[in-house]
Amino acid sequence: MKPGELLKNHKLLLFFVFGVIASLFTHDLKAQQLTIGPKLGYTTTSAAGDDLPDDVESINGFVGGVFMKFQASPLFAIQPEILYHQKGAFWNPADNTNFKYTFEYLEVPVLLKLQLPIGETVYPFVYAGPYAAFTLNNAVEGEIIGFNTSGTEDLNDFDAGAVFGAGLDVQVNKLFLGFDARYGIGMRNVFDDDPDNQRDIKNRSFSAMVSLGVNL
Repeated sequence: MKPGELLKNHKLLLFFVFGVIASLFTHDLKAQQLTIGPKLGYTTTSAAGDDLPDDVESINGFVGGVFMKFQASPLFAIQPEILYHQKGAFWNPADNTNFKYTFEYLEVPVLLKLQLPIGETVYPFVYAGPYAAFTLNNAVEGEIIGFNTSGTEDLNDFDAGAVFGAGLDVQVNKLFLGFDARYGIGMRNVFDDDPDNQRDIKNRSFSAMVSLGVNL
């Protein structure tokens, strides 16, 4: 990861975040309801692609951060999030040889939510939207014929993809207790390979999260 590329991609991520927030504020938010709060959960991640080796399994990790929900109408809301998301996979190519890849991302999904109220306090929903992610860190730990090994991989500074999910919000006074599950599909190659020899390997993730929102 070159310093110049790191700075450039960091600026691009910030531009994406502030661009999304700025676009939201171009609307008349006075007529909308804003909910903000933390969310955290459990994630299971692996990978997909034409160049994915055999015997690759999923690993478990942590996902958490904050969300903002802008209620555009009784049925529709826009929900940007800023999440720390652990991803990776486990590869067992042979007996006494295995590798665990752990990748850390700062992930920014922007979700369009369709809510279907049941009564006045229960709100089932579905959502979908794109995400951009900035690579924070990565580690590789493994065993090669009985010897432990560790190191890092050259990763692309950015990942990007789409998120699909569903869940349930329960309102208690001005608080919302939320539960949701989502599937994330990475659309960029994980590894920073030579342009003439790129591996088609992309992130996949399933996450279950709980959130606590406060109406402002």
